[in-house]
Amino acid sequence: MKRIFLIISILFCAHIAVAQSNIVKEIESSGLFGPKVKINQPAKLTELMGSMVTVDGKQPQVEGYRVMVYSGNNSRQARDEANRMAQFMRDNFPGAEVYVLFESPIRTCLYGDYRTREEAEAVMYKLKGTKKFKEISVKKCLINLPY
Repeated sequence: MKRIFLIISILFCAHIAVAQSNIVKEIESSGLFGPKVKINQPAKLTELMGSMVTVDGKQPQVEGYRVMVYSGNNSRQARDEANRMAQFMRDNFPGAEVYVLFESPIRTCLYGDYRTREEAEAVMYKLKGTKKFKEISVKKCLINLPY
């Protein structure tokens, strides 16, 4: 029984790995009797296939969560502090994107793009454990879909 389960698991993983390949290369690859099809298209088009960009060129967004590592008023000092915190996050925690936003009258520095609150809270508690942040919380907002 274990052997059958192992074989099925391996075949399933192999199927997933093949499914991730480039469709153009798959179609052009040699079959049993030579090439199946030859596709003539610009290299840029092949590169864009499978990318997640909308018609207007913006990255698609969905509702999700980000970790808010700084929040201040609309003063110049708050802007400088938010930018300083963003640079600190990029230098010390390079695993995710950092965003500095101004939603009148609040300036915030947000970290990461997380689909669920649980993912964001796990990162928040990890960052809290470093004891380098005065205030840190999870904020619901539109996030960029990861590629």
